[in-house]
Amino acid sequence: MLPQDHKPYIDKYFLRSKEILQKHLFNPKVKLQVFMRKGNCQVYGIYEAISIIKNYAPSAKIWALKDGDYIQPCETIMIIEAPIQDIIDLETMYLGVISSETSIRIDNKDIDLEEIRLNMEAVTKLANPRPVMYMGARHWHYLRDAEISKACFDGGAHACSTDIGAATVGKEGAGTIPHALEAIFHWRAVDIGNKLKNIKNNMITNAVLDATAAFDRFIDPAVPRIALVDYSNREILDSLLCAQNIESLWGIRIDTCGENFMEGIMPKITKGTSNSRGVSLKGVYLLRKILNDSGYEHIKIVLSSGFANPDKVRNFVEAEKELNMKLFDMLGVGQVFYSRVTTGDIVEVEGVPIHKVGRPFKCNPKLTEIC
Repeated sequence: MLPQDHKPYIDKYFLRSKEILQKHLFNPKVKLQVFMRKGNCQVYGIYEAISIIKNYAPSAKIWALKDGDYIQPCETIMIIEAPIQDIIDLETMYLGVISSETSIRIDNKDIDLEEIRLNMEAVTKLANPRPVMYMGARHWHYLRDAEISKACFDGGAHACSTDIGAATVGKEGAGTIPHALEAIFHWRAVDIGNKLKNIKNNMITNAVLDATAAFDRFIDPAVPRIALVDYSNREILDSLLCAQNIESLWGIRIDTCGENFMEGIMPKITKGTSNSRGVSLKGVYLLRKILNDSGYEHIKIVLSSGFANPDKVRNFVEAEKELNMKLFDMLGVGQVFYSRVTTGDIVEVEGVPIHKVGRPFKCNPKLTEIC
């Protein structure tokens, strides 16, 4: 039986995004694709995910694989088409059931609450005194989120992304902006540009600033204004744009995906180079230095993507000592337990290809129209 009120189980940034879209009167039809990085296995949880989507968004169209189908790494396993307001607050739940059911069936891996506590404790001790937020609700079944979040709080986390998890310590869920919201503002800029016959302009440059400005306009002023700056893979330029134009900006979050190098980082061309994809030490250093040199020392940096790994956190902390420079002010972590993480991305809005850099539409002829 699905909960009548699903909102406590949803990442807060999706709930706030829906509020912004409703107040902005934006509700375009989107196409969203779902994939799993750790393929070479059978996939499960598809039927349960479909039931979640159809229960809360009955008008949604879905194309999907079947439970038990074999998938390759990063293969598209589901496509959802619906007005954005119908589905933006469902992602946490349907991704989580696919991740958990596949992990349990294929790897015989259920969650271990003590292991989660210890993993989070390892990260929080390294980051101390800087806060660490648990952001992994979509990596496991929503019905287990409360106990997972409590284990993370016991391990030193200061916040989590869902209300059901935060309630275990008398708090509310935390979160600001997801890539999905930025995709809608990317489309809106393209749509306006087309109507003005200004199609030569690269409207992706508007995505981060416009989404952050909308958050600033509509969301409770008590919530920190944190721009998610990697959508366009312009981590430096978009950080500066937001700092220059949003007076209330508290900080920026870097969540660069593994398909991309951070802006200003030269890709690995020859043997011996060490520049890495995703949120890299060199990329964060460059951004922090440019912010400081531009008079924005007060803008905080939040890092996410891969920071449940204590070794990665340790590398940043040790580099700070060598550089005599603070590189981050807060961490967002998700994978404090094993999971075949499932990811969802908007890839089309009103028939226009719209997606964050590095995540275009990947057609999969194996998908079957479900409804």
